[in-house]
Amino acid sequence: MKNSLVLLIFVLATSLAFSQQNPHRRYLDFDNDGKSDFSVFRPSNNTWYILNSGSGGFVAQPFGSSSTDYMTPGDYDGDSKADISVWRDTDGFWYRINSSNNTFSATQFGATGDEPVARDYDGDGKTDLAVVRRTGGNMIWYVLRSSNNSLVATQFGLATDYTAPGDYDGDGKFDFAVQRPGSTSTSAATFFILKSSDGNLQSVTFGLSNDLVVPGDYDGDGKTDIAVAREGSTSNSNIFWYILRSSNGTLLSYSFGITGTDLTAQGDYDGDGKTDVAVWRDTNGTFYVLRSSNGSLMIQPWGTANDFPIPSFDTH
Repeated sequence: MKNSLVLLIFVLATSLAFSQQNPHRRYLDFDNDGKSDFSVFRPSNNTWYILNSGSGGFVAQPFGSSSTDYMTPGDYDGDSKADISVWRDTDGFWYRINSSNNTFSATQFGATGDEPVARDYDGDGKTDLAVVRRTGGNMIWYVLRSSNNSLVATQFGLATDYTAPGDYDGDGKFDFAVQRPGSTSTSAATFFILKSSDGNLQSVTFGLSNDLVVPGDYDGDGKTDIAVAREGSTSNSNIFWYILRSSNGTLLSYSFGITGTDLTAQGDYDGDGKTDVAVWRDTNGTFYVLRSSNGSLMIQPWGTANDFPIPSFDTH
């Protein structure tokens, strides 16, 4: 009995540690196998196409509208699977299919002109409905906590900032965070993070004003790393990734992707608990992934030209 109890505790602790290694993975893991799934949205027929990495099967689900909706995948029902979800700008409604029981849900939260930033801000294992509203020169974060259905409104950031939510302190809750551009496109940018663990403000100068924010846990320490992708001056220029590892404060850099054809698509595709650098190429409908587990290249055709890669929802 004692040995069984010890084993149970070990399994639970190991599972918890593994799930905390990459807080971003479950937003793209539709089959709960511990890996991000390749997924695209096709505007021509408003359909989600998901390649399940666990079973090898795929899902083709008509859902949403390309003319009005933002893709907002997340685990809203807490079953450890990503749910197909959109936020509609024209009416402020969140529409989703709950993966736990395949039911449809519609909730009004937000208004036209808001930006959806649904993440798990209260640490209950469920994605919270959330929007950012730019008004009066400021950025207001509105979060509907799934743990108790209460509303939180927090002023954080300027209207000209870019959102960059992530679990930067590793407490299991996403933090409000922004990237603030400098005075010119080549000026240094600054990240401001409001830590949920202690309410303290962290500021880090990193990257340039025009860089894309590509959050992820690239070193597998359970914390979101400050990371950017820098596009080149021409369509044939390479994309450069710069990652500040939270585990030791050192810099990772990669040349990966092409400016004119690729969209960032970072995710944990090899299931090692680390976010992989990845892009989706519009010209051939293919994902290219630099596996963090062994440094090898993964190539997965999935989608067609003019699709939208779902992982790009977390690029700002």
